[in-house]
Amino acid sequence: MALLSNRGLRPRTRRLVTGLAALALGATAACGGPNSGTTANGLIQVDVGILPIVTNAPLALGVEKGFFAEEGLAVTTQVGQGGAALLPAVVSGQYDFAFSNNVSLLLARAQGLPIRIVAAASSAGVDPTPIDEAIVVPADSPVQSVADLNGATVAVNTLNNIVEVADRVTLERGGADLGSIRFIEIPFPDMPAALQQGRMQAAHIAEPHLTRAVQAGARIIAHPYRVVQPDVHISSWFSTDQFIKSNPDTVERFKRALERSRTYATEHLDEVRAFIPGFLGLDPALADRIALGTWPGGMPSKQSLTSLYDASVHFGLLSGDALPDVTEVLNQG
Repeated sequence: MALLSNRGLRPRTRRLVTGLAALALGATAACGGPNSGTTANGLIQVDVGILPIVTNAPLALGVEKGFFAEEGLAVTTQVGQGGAALLPAVVSGQYDFAFSNNVSLLLARAQGLPIRIVAAASSAGVDPTPIDEAIVVPADSPVQSVADLNGATVAVNTLNNIVEVADRVTLERGGADLGSIRFIEIPFPDMPAALQQGRMQAAHIAEPHLTRAVQAGARIIAHPYRVVQPDVHISSWFSTDQFIKSNPDTVERFKRALERSRTYATEHLDEVRAFIPGFLGLDPALADRIALGTWPGGMPSKQSLTSLYDASVHFGLLSGDALPDVTEVLNQG
């Protein structure tokens, strides 16, 4: 398998590639092994890396509702600061499962890391489903569409990853001159204030901060993920090849509990909104207004993975032959 190429990548992209390569060198020896055992009441102990975001609420709610315990799993959730930290934690065996966006997982698998997706986590939805991420501009901005962003500075939460990839697709298809646009990295929670301060001309913001920005007057001008592909699968739950091979029954239990949690959350949105303030430390009034996103069942579609992979190749994050078959990242057992 061809590895990622450093040629043509910006400095930060090269650092990302180098970091993944270093992680790949130790993956065979350090990847997740058998799970850590059972609890006093006979449940299988499972450690799951999550992020403090709305997308992870169904799993957290499912743990609280006892769905995982009913499958024989004692789940301990470990909150990470970002997917970049969760991926090596799973590869090293610190966590058994974790959450990440699909571009990160494609990049990792292409670099030779032994990770595989076990279930889809989120998708972009289709109109008229409310959006939970968007490109916005200040209320007084003359910008009416992405074609008006030539020469602009655009904020993303992480450079050279799924948000910037989706934004580049949107800008290019919308007629903007990508060569004239500068991307900067700002955490989602800081974006509404930074936008008002004029630190950038546009920002890709996710919930709950998207609603905060709109309440302050920001205008939505694009829905980037839906431009990549309608209802594109954005993120997934994943584990390692070794853990999946050594613990197939645990993986199946986890997937069944996850699917039950997803179904319950989808059918009880009011309960999800009531759960979010405690889960995210969010004002209940804001939790009542935010878009919750879409939580698909099963696995991410090959079409979605291909769309994200092709865009990553097009914008220089991957070489064209780095992952000949995108379904290699899926656990299809």
